[in-house]
Amino acid sequence: MALEYYQAEVYNIIQETPAVRRFQLRFNDLDVFDFKAGQYVKVDMPLNSTKNYRQYSISSEPKGNNEIELLIVLKEGGDGTEYMFNKVKVGSTLNVSRALGRFVLPDTIDREICFICTGVGLAPFRSMYLDVLNKNIPHKGMHLIFGTRNKQDLCYPDELFALDKEDNNFHYHPVLSREESADWTGKKGYVHPIYKELFAEKPDAIFYLCGWDDMIKEARANLMELGYGRRDILFEKYD
Repeated sequence: MALEYYQAEVYNIIQETPAVRRFQLRFNDLDVFDFKAGQYVKVDMPLNSTKNYRQYSISSEPKGNNEIELLIVLKEGGDGTEYMFNKVKVGSTLNVSRALGRFVLPDTIDREICFICTGVGLAPFRSMYLDVLNKNIPHKGMHLIFGTRNKQDLCYPDELFALDKEDNNFHYHPVLSREESADWTGKKGYVHPIYKELFAEKPDAIFYLCGWDDMIKEARANLMELGYGRRDILFEKYD
């Protein structure tokens, strides 16, 4: 069965960080673009390679409308992201697949959720936590551990700090590996010490990992050392 593709208009582009943009798309021929929080799409591109598409997680939550958002980082030497950053403008039309993937939340959330991510690995988790919070889906609490290099690299900072302050069941843990400015009073280093401390007593939890391959390998090993099983740890790698 052939994969369905749809025409999507780029109706807005937001420079989220120096290297990351938010591409907001509208499927004008559809009333609703169906997807589950955490899924991704394929975007067709005129590339000189054997694979003429790139995959991007949807960073917006399902709203029952025809709009989605993609969070994309400019990768040096990456022909896909260079196309998105240099050729795609507001008003451009993209050929986008239906939503794909099984990196989604369970139908019933009966234990704590811990999202661990680096860089734009945040994208599927934003879709998930907004879906849970905006639809008042019952849950046992969510932790989002987000690792990046510098303060300027934090995506959706106002949204995340506000949620952490306003919702007692949502906990945001940003950690910066290269930030040296005195005005950053948050955590420095890497994501691993944070979840090891939070889950040292092995509370009932499910872990979602997304980001760089090395981070995922280390986090999986650490979580299993804490006593969690493979079925408790779901992951999606980003190049």
